[in-house]
Amino acid sequence: MSPARRAFHVADGPALAMLEIASMPCGLRALDALAKEAPVVVLASGTIQCGHYLIAFGGEVEPVVRAFERAIDVVGAAILDRSLLPDAEGRILPAFRDAAVRWPAPGDALGVVQSASSPSILPALDAALKGAQVDLVELRLAEGLGGRAVATLWGDIHDVEAALELAAAAFARQVERGAVAHDPSTMVVIPNADEATQRAVGAGTRFFKEFRG
Repeated sequence: MSPARRAFHVADGPALAMLEIASMPCGLRALDALAKEAPVVVLASGTIQCGHYLIAFGGEVEPVVRAFERAIDVVGAAILDRSLLPDAEGRILPAFRDAAVRWPAPGDALGVVQSASSPSILPALDAALKGAQVDLVELRLAEGLGGRAVATLWGDIHDVEAALELAAAAFARQVERGAVAHDPSTMVVIPNADEATQRAVGAGTRFFKEFRG
C-alpha cells in the first residue's frame, strides 16, 4: 500500500474539513500551522483555478477541530470559505478521494447542487445524504469548475426533492453563521431524466474526460 493510500485510510473517520484561502502564501502558512497543531491527514492541498488555495484534511474529531481553528487563527481574513464536518456522511470522503462516478443507481430523478466554492458544498451534501434516500453519483471540487463545486444526486423524485431542500437549508445556515458571505448555491431537480441525461451523468460530467485546462 502506498503512503498516499495509507494516509487516505487513516483519514476515513470521522471528521472532514476544508479551507479556501485567498492566496498561496497564506494557504501555505495555514497548511503549516494546522499540520503542526494536531495529527490530521492532509488529503489534498494546492492552488485552484481562481488563484485561491484549497486545503482538505481529515481524521479524528478533536485533532481536526484543533487544526481547523488554528489555521483560521493564523491567517484570519485570508480565509474565504470554510467547512468542518465532525461526522461526515460516509459517502463524501470516498467520492472526493477516488473521484469515481458511482452508477447506475435506482430511481429516475437527477438532483444537481452547485456551489460558488468547494468548502460550502460539503455541509449541504452532508445534510442531503443523511436526510434523504438518494445516491451520490459524483462529487467534483474546484478543478474544471472555476473554483466552484458540484454534486449529482440520483433517486426517486420525492427523495431528490427532499435532498435538495435539506441542502438549501444547510447553505442558508452557513450564510447565517458567516462561513460564506454570499448565496453560494444553484440547484435543480430533473424528474424522469432522459436517457441522454442518464448517460451524461453515468459517464462523468467533464466535457473532456481528461481535464485540459
